[in-house]
Amino acid sequence: MALKVKVNKRAITVLAIAGLVIIALVVSRGGDGGDGPGTMDAAATQGCDDFNAGYPKAGSESSRLALADRVSASTMKTGNDAIRNAAAQVGDAANETSAEWKAAGDALLAACRDAGWAR
Repeated sequence: MALKVKVNKRAITVLAIAGLVIIALVVSRGGDGGDGPGTMDAAATQGCDDFNAGYPKAGSESSRLALADRVSASTMKTGNDAIRNAAAQVGDAANETSAEWKAAGDALLAACRDAGWAR
């Protein structure tokens, strides 16, 4: 038994448009997969600005923790995975040695600069 399928121009057009929409969605969602620097949004900019302003003055453990909390509050709202992850590392390093704190801070500022933040 043979099945005849009749395809008209309208069906082809609808399928082609649906295919393009699906491809566009896949490409747009894969744009910031965390592998690259990402882009700056308001939350990332606020976190980078806060950290940059407070970093030189954060010498004691309590001031490091306060700064890390302030930065984390901003960066947890960002869509930039690199900055959000670097900010989490700053929070983890706040109780650690000065070398670990400096390394985490430098990594956060580098992630900020890589994403286009300039201060």
